[in-house]
Amino acid sequence: MPKIVGTRERVHQPFYDSLLRVDGSADLRAQNLGPFGAVQARSQLFLRTGADLSISNLTTGGFFPSDQTFVTLAVRVWTYFRANLEASAAVGANDAQVPIANFNAIPATPAGPTIVPDLVMRVHKLYHQAENQFFWQLQAGDKPQLTTFTAYTPFAGGLDGFFADSRLPRANNGVPTSSALMRLARPVLIPPRQDFQVICQASAIGQTVGASIVEQLNGLVPNSTANAWITGAATQTGFGSGTGLSVPGKDQIEKDIKYLIDGIHSRDVL
Repeated sequence: MPKIVGTRERVHQPFYDSLLRVDGSADLRAQNLGPFGAVQARSQLFLRTGADLSISNLTTGGFFPSDQTFVTLAVRVWTYFRANLEASAAVGANDAQVPIANFNAIPATPAGPTIVPDLVMRVHKLYHQAENQFFWQLQAGDKPQLTTFTAYTPFAGGLDGFFADSRLPRANNGVPTSSALMRLARPVLIPPRQDFQVICQASAIGQTVGASIVEQLNGLVPNSTANAWITGAATQTGFGSGTGLSVPGKDQIEKDIKYLIDGIHSRDVL
């Protein structure tokens, strides 16, 4: 399609890429979920090519095509975690599939373990860990332009209101209002055909199991959950055995973390 020579249009268009977008149905150390494998302590974003729109809306990895430019006026970090209570686990001698939501009793016993409260606690913990353990660096032209941690770059959007069901905790990275947007003091320009990326660095607080957000993102469950969640093998003893200490496994927690650059996109008029 021919373009109008010398004419360009400027539109307000955010661009985003995902650090992770999974439903928690697998231990990421053992297998991938879609394009996502095990989360590392250091990750690079905006380098994918042709990703699904739910993951990234930048079609070319690491740069804008043709002579397109981008003026970054604000940056945002999106965090979303939810216990997938619709999922099922194999329980009993016949490995019958039982919905997670059925296991909400106290105290924990083989007949009624506290699997739902444990999931809810882990969702709360993920929100807290994402705020203080992820450090983000926007690079343009191989030069750092902005280095922040998650709490410094609120998303300025998300869920709001009262939820009576305590099994579905929800939080936001900052207050879900446009006034919370972290606008840059000076715009960051991404010139034509100039490489850019975002580096995500995770830094844990402490050395105990579960202290690192990377461990929980990859999957941690109590060793008193279904054996099938931990090893993938038959349930054998069902729920309730073990000490409750965290071990690698599929945690059935939905996780979605994105970095978004917001500003003016300049492109040719076709």
